[in-house]
Amino acid sequence: MTVNADAGPAATRAEPATGDVDRPEGVSGPVWLAAGTAAWFTGRATGSIAHRRPHQPRRLARVRAAVADLIGVSVDALHFMQQLHGAEVGVVDADTVSGAELRGVDALVTAEPDRALTVQVADCVPLLLGSSAGPVAAVHAGRRGVVASVVEASLEALDRLGASPQTLRAAIGPAIGGCCYEVPLALQRDVTDREPAADATTAWGTPSLHLPGAVAAILRRWGVEIVEDWLGCTRCDPSARWFSYRADHRAGRQAGIVVRHSEAA
Repeated sequence: MTVNADAGPAATRAEPATGDVDRPEGVSGPVWLAAGTAAWFTGRATGSIAHRRPHQPRRLARVRAAVADLIGVSVDALHFMQQLHGAEVGVVDADTVSGAELRGVDALVTAEPDRALTVQVADCVPLLLGSSAGPVAAVHAGRRGVVASVVEASLEALDRLGASPQTLRAAIGPAIGGCCYEVPLALQRDVTDREPAADATTAWGTPSLHLPGAVAAILRRWGVEIVEDWLGCTRCDPSARWFSYRADHRAGRQAGIVVRHSEAA
């Protein structure tokens, strides 16, 4: 199911980043998903991209501005979600309010250039999709979202925008691995009944879930090419490069961002 955003003026467009732009720390990318379509992932060193600490609005504004500058859009072209661990998909179109945060969705899709779709995570899977046909998507794939079919719903929404699965390329970003995502056996079975590829065992021998593997399996069944699949774990990364809710419930959020620049439109 898709949810249309509120109407409003189109987002201001900016030129793609050039070599003289200062690169924020902790940013990975670009991963090219199609001509002119880039995926990026921020990290702990970048700073939290989310409104998790209301008393630090200036710091948040600086982080978002630096990231927008790097990827080549204006800061009001960054579109966020109020994520609920479901399977609703929000559509960002030409009338969507600049910088709008879509409420109650866990995926964003757009056929518009220069709209930077952003997913915020701290263990859940950030999935970014781009197509040679133009449309792009950012998907928040946590345990409940995977069970609710958020990945499949996103692929269906892209197909309606003219991007069939066979035209898509995917980047799977940093997430918690099966080594650390411990769950009760009954919960593991509930998830693996839906997606067997989620089955895993922790490093200490207890039932767990491997959500990146589940997302990858779904994409392959749909015929989507995976060009980036980060194989580490946000919780036990030896360099602590990522925010992890399981490691620290006060953790900030890193972002996965995808944008198709107008030069490729």
